[in-house]
Amino acid sequence: MSFQPVTKSGRCRRAAVSLWRRSDPCGGGRRERPSLAMALSALVGLSGCAGIPTAVDPNQAMIDAVGRVLPAVVDLEVFATGPAVRVLGRDRRGSGVVVTSDGHVLTASQVVTGAEKLNVTFSDGRRVSGRLTAIDPESGLAIVHITPFPQMVVAPMGSSAGLKLAQACVAVTSQGREVRAVNVGAISAFPSFEGYWEYKLERVIQTDAVIHAGSSGGPLVDAQGRVVGILSFSQSESQRTSFAIPVELVSGVLDEMIRNGGIQSRAARPWLGTYTVSVDGGVGVVAVLPGSPAERAGLRQRDVILQVNGVPVESRGEFYHAVWKGNVGDPFELIVRREDESLSVTVRGEDRRNFFVSPLQERRP
Repeated sequence: MSFQPVTKSGRCRRAAVSLWRRSDPCGGGRRERPSLAMALSALVGLSGCAGIPTAVDPNQAMIDAVGRVLPAVVDLEVFATGPAVRVLGRDRRGSGVVVTSDGHVLTASQVVTGAEKLNVTFSDGRRVSGRLTAIDPESGLAIVHITPFPQMVVAPMGSSAGLKLAQACVAVTSQGREVRAVNVGAISAFPSFEGYWEYKLERVIQTDAVIHAGSSGGPLVDAQGRVVGILSFSQSESQRTSFAIPVELVSGVLDEMIRNGGIQSRAARPWLGTYTVSVDGGVGVVAVLPGSPAERAGLRQRDVILQVNGVPVESRGEFYHAVWKGNVGDPFELIVRREDESLSVTVRGEDRRNFFVSPLQERRP
């Protein structure tokens, strides 16, 4: 009797043949379809064979991705002053993520606008004071600066350009000082987003990774652990829909923002200081910010904007487009309907960064 060594390839062939014989009614084995247990048993046996990947914990890749970013996610505790308090509140809590080795933290602008005191807390309990380096109203992103320290972790930056629908993503956020939360979801769409505060993005990242109070400013992370977006807006809890600002809107100009306190290579959009909604036949003014160009010009709540510089506007998007065709400092003639009469109101557009000045804004030479 001769014996042949049982090689790895031999075991693979035997496992495959065994499964085939038991499942093939013409193969001489029992006439039955393989059960799930039989199939899994055979696949386990085949997992070490050449050309067939070894089984991997499906959660491990996501765990590793979160691990790269988690130590860089910070809690932001903000005490604010100035005109932003009316809408955003005086005491705020948000999230941020360290993106440079010099201690720059990327967050959403609504978290830090008007900040007069800013506490930054890491997940290990380290707590430091922060200052406001830059705000970009067009993207809705801001940069906070802290003094760097040796153990500080910097999150790797990515881009939303290569994201696909149904791709897995993770929202990593603060739930208060050193407590962190992870919400796993999928990319569901790349819609445009229009805010009532004279704000619009042509493309945002929509995900079902729902964010909670304090999540704004936290990173949206891909499966490789790269920051692809900054969480900013959410719809109702029942819709389970959140939006993140694509990180590439500022990632290519971070040095410029840090150096200049903003993006000077891109012209600022003229800002009037209105909160609006689309209504039948025009754009309804929900509120006018006190002290804003619109208030100084005499625009009022409940006015309906019909035209901008002679161009009819039938939606909020058209209103934004008409104003943003101009420049900071330009006058804009608005034809408005107020009760039963039409009026002309001329508003001079301003740079909103000069209106929402923070006491913590870093000084530039």
